[in-house]
Amino acid sequence: MRDGQFYIAGLRDPLAADPQALLSGTQVDPARVRSQWQFYQSLDPEFVLKRLTASLTPPKSVRLSIVEDRIVAEGEAPDTWIDRARVAARQLEAGGPVFDFSKVRDVSPEARAAEHWQTYVSRLEAQPGIIVAQQRASGGHFYISGLRDPQAADPQALLSGTGVDPARVHSQWQFYQSLDPKFVVKRLMASLTPPDSVRFSIIKDRIVVVGEAPAAWIDRARVAAQQLAADGLSLEISELRELTPQKLTHLREAIQAVDILFDSGKAVPGPEQLPVLDKLANQLKELAKDARKAGVTAQFMLTGHSDAVGRETANASISAARAETVRALLKKRGVAPESLLVRGAGTFEPAETENSRTGSSANRRVSVTVNFH
Repeated sequence: MRDGQFYIAGLRDPLAADPQALLSGTQVDPARVRSQWQFYQSLDPEFVLKRLTASLTPPKSVRLSIVEDRIVAEGEAPDTWIDRARVAARQLEAGGPVFDFSKVRDVSPEARAAEHWQTYVSRLEAQPGIIVAQQRASGGHFYISGLRDPQAADPQALLSGTGVDPARVHSQWQFYQSLDPKFVVKRLMASLTPPDSVRFSIIKDRIVVVGEAPAAWIDRARVAAQQLAADGLSLEISELRELTPQKLTHLREAIQAVDILFDSGKAVPGPEQLPVLDKLANQLKELAKDARKAGVTAQFMLTGHSDAVGRETANASISAARAETVRALLKKRGVAPESLLVRGAGTFEPAETENSRTGSSANRRVSVTVNFH
């Protein structure tokens, strides 16, 4: 300020407010003000945003805004506009605000095709039973290879809705068997052909089998469980119950109710037991025949018993001898010897307590247990 005049000089961005207009209301006489402003470009984000908008002329699908002193571009634009935005961002790196255009999606035909391809690849990778090993794009064509379980989704069908031209896709899938429980269950159903009374379910990556089935089928399921265990999978069959036809059940109960009795110290049954042996032999042969028709094998355990009179070692020996004698007598009556097993229980599995003469005689016997396989 000199001699009643005012002098001011400095730098002014063309986008800044007009200094002359700012005199309004200050009571300073504009005629007494001498100003000199030199051009410069301010790095204020608002001014930078205006210049970027003017120079880049973003399409309507792109929005520029200021977010915490950063200039952010969002939306969709062709790759040519994104290239211009990339150059502008590098120029601002010298000290201006950050220009972030990472949220602008490339909508050029090539970018769209690549994006559609990645959508398809992600869809494949999310499918059980499909393993993508390699994938690439070259010359407008797409190439993919990997492993596929025959039960997995059809890769060609998964192209639907992705925007990828199937004619431009070249795929090569090699066979493999996925350990996904859903696929394992399908293979087990096909190989084991379970009866209607058996149900498979998946519980926390474990395959659980419940229901009733013939012993032969349970044996096959047990073998399958052992094979899957080697691959780290669990097939639980502990809740399976053996299923036998009603006729077999009744006949088994009748056979297991039979006892061949012996005199004290004897390993050969008396003549009064011969009719019992004759009937038992016929029952065993009938059950073996019916079991074969039902798809199972009947096996008979002959267990010898003794009373508590005498030394335990002698009792064990005579109980085993009694079982062997009955086996020989049943074999003589036409029962297949391979279906007859023997064991001596001694005094350890008494039929009755030996507080009476009757109890002692009841324990000198051979009992029969029927098993189906």
